[in-house]
Amino acid sequence: MSRFKNAKLVPIFILIIAIAFGAGYLSKGSDTSPPTDTKSQAEGEKGHDLEAHYDEAGNVTWTCSMHPQIQLPKPGKCPICFMELIPLIRKDEGDQTSMREITLTSSARTLAGIAVEEVKRLDVAVETRMAGKVDYDETRVRNITAWTGGRVDKMYVDYTGSLVKKGQPMVSVYSPELLTAQAELIQAIKAIRDLKDSKLDLVRNSAQRTKEAAQEKLRLLGLTQRQIDKVITEGTPADHITLYAPQGGVVIKKAVNEGQYVKTGAPIYSIADLSSLWVILEAYESDLPWVSLRQQVEFQTDAYPGKVFKGKVVYIDPLVNEKTRTVRVRLEVPNTDGSLKPGMLVRATQHKGGQLGKTKNSPLVIPASAPLITGKRAVVYVANPDKEGVYEGREIILGSKAGNYYIVLSGLKEGELVVTKGNFKIDSAVQIVAKPSMMNPSTASRAISEELPSLFSSKLRLLSQSFEELSSAVSTEELSQTHMAFGEFNKSLRLIDGSSLEGKIALRWKEYSMLLGNDAILGAEAPDIRRLHEIFSEMKKHYAELATTFAIATPEVELTAPVEFRTQLGHVFGAYEALAASLAKDDTEGARSAAATISESLRLVDETVLDGPSHNVWTASLTKLNDGLAAIRDAQDIVGVRTGFEPISVGLSEAILKLGVETNGPLYEIFCPMAFEYEGATWLQRNEEVHNPYFGTAMSTCGEINKQLKK
Repeated sequence: MSRFKNAKLVPIFILIIAIAFGAGYLSKGSDTSPPTDTKSQAEGEKGHDLEAHYDEAGNVTWTCSMHPQIQLPKPGKCPICFMELIPLIRKDEGDQTSMREITLTSSARTLAGIAVEEVKRLDVAVETRMAGKVDYDETRVRNITAWTGGRVDKMYVDYTGSLVKKGQPMVSVYSPELLTAQAELIQAIKAIRDLKDSKLDLVRNSAQRTKEAAQEKLRLLGLTQRQIDKVITEGTPADHITLYAPQGGVVIKKAVNEGQYVKTGAPIYSIADLSSLWVILEAYESDLPWVSLRQQVEFQTDAYPGKVFKGKVVYIDPLVNEKTRTVRVRLEVPNTDGSLKPGMLVRATQHKGGQLGKTKNSPLVIPASAPLITGKRAVVYVANPDKEGVYEGREIILGSKAGNYYIVLSGLKEGELVVTKGNFKIDSAVQIVAKPSMMNPSTASRAISEELPSLFSSKLRLLSQSFEELSSAVSTEELSQTHMAFGEFNKSLRLIDGSSLEGKIALRWKEYSMLLGNDAILGAEAPDIRRLHEIFSEMKKHYAELATTFAIATPEVELTAPVEFRTQLGHVFGAYEALAASLAKDDTEGARSAAATISESLRLVDETVLDGPSHNVWTASLTKLNDGLAAIRDAQDIVGVRTGFEPISVGLSEAILKLGVETNGPLYEIFCPMAFEYEGATWLQRNEEVHNPYFGTAMSTCGEINKQLKK
């Protein structure tokens, strides 16, 4: 690739370098040749609170100011643009709150033109513009058809556009079939008269049914009841049938002419009632969030400048026109004065909101210039109100765009300050120091060497179970099931408290929990299978980085316990809870009774359903449980009962951790460091509120959560 083929790149490059200089990220020397002592050079920058970035071998990392993704162990030229590499220098990260945090000096902020605006709740003012045309209301269009075959002898309405009233005669049709049917009715009536003196009820009833059948046949052929009564009264068949208008309106179609023969069912007229019309609008798919059923929409026509009509949204097409990327929206519009004509072109405008929200129901919004959008994700930079010139990059989830605002679904809080001008320049500076940014959202991850808090580690293990369950749900490609699985994963993620972490570990946890949380929110709302797999593919990368960084290992042997065994173990835990509660209240007799219940529950556990490795785990746990129960049976006082309680807790904890248990809600292992003369001991609880069974009422709250055993 040749250097600077496009001259427009030069000003951009100069601007990025200037920002980097102002921020204090690049060396100030004009000499681009590599220094003989890179550590001395880094030490020479101490006046600017800078620290060279070294790799694990202690060597300085060299990068390109135009292509920060280039990071080499030795100085030289950029393999892309052939510029001299510069040492990658960054501020000390000891007091940072995010991996995406960056500090700009006053001159750098001035050069970048940084402007911020508060995140607020606002009933955003949205003006949705649509175009369309007036059309007939299809529910108010009626056809007049030939009820019987024949010849059209007279058309009372002989042109389209005629105004007609309901019941108005429209056409007269000569029909031989009609003559035959009338003759049948006349003959049936004559038969009834002739048989009125007959003593045979069967005969009279048969004649009556023949009459009724002949009347019904004439009705189906199109005669009104009045016309049928006239045939009966006069006794003379009519050779023509007159068809009447079923509703008032305008004739919009005339399909035949006088003298023309028609078949049964052939259309003759179409009549439309124009007192109510449809307006068919075309809405861009990006505007659909602001269009909903039963909304009132205003529109205008060229025929009546300045006059505003209103209609109600009654239908939104479920399909998108792939050529125009629009969706048909139908309005129902009253037209009592006849001003609107089918075929008129209209311009519609739909307004929504616009005042500061005074309730929590108003959406959280940011200016449209704040987010840096890449595909389905967005990055914003949030100003730290307590540290001047400090900005934190944050990935957020955006909702719909509403005029000059974006609705924020996740990632920001009301009152935070987001950068609305100069955000791209901040992102460029972040890229130079190789931190996660809009264009480079991930960083190389490696396992941490520090020991993690035990409770945090246990919750990470449970998170891995949630991710496996999510993976299984995604493989089924059942949207409803996967939506719930994404929600459960997000719940497990939010329950992990990283406040006990410090330094770089805390920064990495904040970064990965943010990314995975956003993945889970997007996955829970995936509209189709294709989008679902796109989101989960991205999520797998983020989870792999988390697993690598925090060394979330998968057991070499996957232990399995059938549901019936886990249910039986749940009954054992229920009896164990009663034992712990009795000891917490210093109730010796209650504790002995609960221990006896544990023994009964253990006898009901069917260990034959376990495979080899699982059976070995249960055997070891059962030994501890029985040892503890034996100690309680031999105990002379509550001290002895508490001595037996400890191995029961250890054995049950091991079984639940490795084999699982069927109980509602989470389970926690609590540790008391003062038990048994400061040797320490553990017990199990359903909640995080400590009720110490080893000291009872004397020190009921002594203890801390050691780990979480179950989600």
